[in-house]
Amino acid sequence: MSTPAIGPQALRLFEYASARGDWTVGSACEQLDTTVEEVERARRQLITLGLLVESGDGESAAAATSPEAALLRLLTAEEEAAARLTDQIRRTRQQIDAMREVFLPLHTARSSGLSGDVVTGSDRIARVLGDTADMATSEILSMHPGPVMPPEVLTQGLRRDRQVLDRGVSMRVIHLRPMTRIVYSMTHLHELRTAGAQVRIADMVPFRFILADRVQALVPALHTPSSNALMVLRGEAVTALLVKVFEMCWAFAAPLEPAGTDEELGLTSQQLWVLRLMSTGRKDEAIARELGVSVRTLRRVMADLMAQLGVESRFQAGITAAKRGLLD
Repeated sequence: MSTPAIGPQALRLFEYASARGDWTVGSACEQLDTTVEEVERARRQLITLGLLVESGDGESAAAATSPEAALLRLLTAEEEAAARLTDQIRRTRQQIDAMREVFLPLHTARSSGLSGDVVTGSDRIARVLGDTADMATSEILSMHPGPVMPPEVLTQGLRRDRQVLDRGVSMRVIHLRPMTRIVYSMTHLHELRTAGAQVRIADMVPFRFILADRVQALVPALHTPSSNALMVLRGEAVTALLVKVFEMCWAFAAPLEPAGTDEELGLTSQQLWVLRLMSTGRKDEAIARELGVSVRTLRRVMADLMAQLGVESRFQAGITAAKRGLLD
């Protein structure tokens, strides 16, 4: 419940009604030099505030009460509304807690036993990933092998990760080095780190997995014929082993380098990525597509790059880059 503010017209009417116990709407219009509509509007506001009380006998517009009594009534109404809201919140919390016990095994008592479910299909896997992120309360560990995901997939994942990090959940992530060679994926990694995650880069990780609160793990379901299947594992017996695997991979992975330029040559991150993609022999159209720019923009970047390197051809640019270790 919200207490409305008293307006100037209502205040004038209250002062008049307090001085005249037998006032009417007509007399108020005459004395206050105002219209019937304005008096009625002010009267309704005062009644809402409890400063006027209708007598019910039709002889008076309404009787003025003391401001102290009206304020006490308003305060009582606010306290009753707050009590009802508190009671509703308590009942809702009880219902949520009951649902957690039944439906959210991530927050049930830890067990040394092993249980698991196979999830197939992109939609169901996405739903399980979202549920796991929503249920995490303390920590998420993850490793991500395989090809670089499309920009829209990374954007969706970053949105979910930010929500988790904003709740105070810690996050450590290991990605493969190809993620650092494409503009949009490298940008994703830096945005993830800025959001609060710890990010490391590895040349190889054994398999993809996500571990939430060291209780529930999502791993590939390699024993099924489906190429798009996920295994949901629960139980300390297996999650403790996965933590060991993660910590070993984490120890051998390298921290994500800060975004910036090559200090010696003044090359931007975009120029370095162009160099590395050129070294693979890809055509301009393919490089532009990976960088997310037009072919015309790419060729302008290449021209500036070769000018900075002091070369006149792609071949010479590749040799110079290799000699300076820019392709590592």
